[in-house]
Amino acid sequence: MQYDVIAPMYDRLMRHVDYGEWIDLIARVIKRFSASDDPEILEIGAGTGVVGGRLGGLGYRYTASDLSFPMCREAHNERNLPICAADARALPFKKQFGLALFLYDGINYLHTQGDYRKLFASVCDILLPGGLFLFDITTRANSVKHFTNYFDYDDYGDFSYARHSYFDDKKSIQHNDFTIYRQSPENPGLYEKHTETHTQKVFSVSEIEKTIPRKRFTVLGIWDGYSFRKFSPRSERIHFLLRKTL
Repeated sequence: MQYDVIAPMYDRLMRHVDYGEWIDLIARVIKRFSASDDPEILEIGAGTGVVGGRLGGLGYRYTASDLSFPMCREAHNERNLPICAADARALPFKKQFGLALFLYDGINYLHTQGDYRKLFASVCDILLPGGLFLFDITTRANSVKHFTNYFDYDDYGDFSYARHSYFDDKKSIQHNDFTIYRQSPENPGLYEKHTETHTQKVFSVSEIEKTIPRKRFTVLGIWDGYSFRKFSPRSERIHFLLRKTL
């Protein structure tokens, strides 16, 4: 399973990420588009719960889910978040939420348009009438500019990693291959070698739009980065905001 080994070190790998940009965007979305100024939030693909921890600290009612059990364990143990391991295409929640999130291009782990259709149906079922769904995608422009053939390495003492990222332009697949050397829990003098391969499918905006069920959702915006400006072919991250039809 993806993130089996990476989960305990994920926060350190992602230390460069400005999560505050997402917190600010979520707050602006709630203020401008939400029927409630305090919607109950469900985050899909919540990972180790960095965003959830910050939202909870601001007083928002928050629940998390992630497909990876090791990531869920980190979110629970490190941040004491309410989280369950769940597939975004078949969310198990009986209650409904005012806002669903799927951030940091987690949606790019869906590899078919059929998966997107299942996701939208599942999210619709757990949203209140008029509820919002905010998600983002990483784009071809981002992959071509930054990850066509990218190497990265770091050493933290108790673990080190090497990452090779490369983009298959023909199949629109972003590959991220990790080789990880982790200090053995049983013998701190030894290191264990692990590998993980992560692949993301880079769909275009028009391909994603075709999968959105217009009888169930209204598209409120498709924006460049963390702004409310219309996306362009140069956009490296694009946010979508949908509203469940009343």
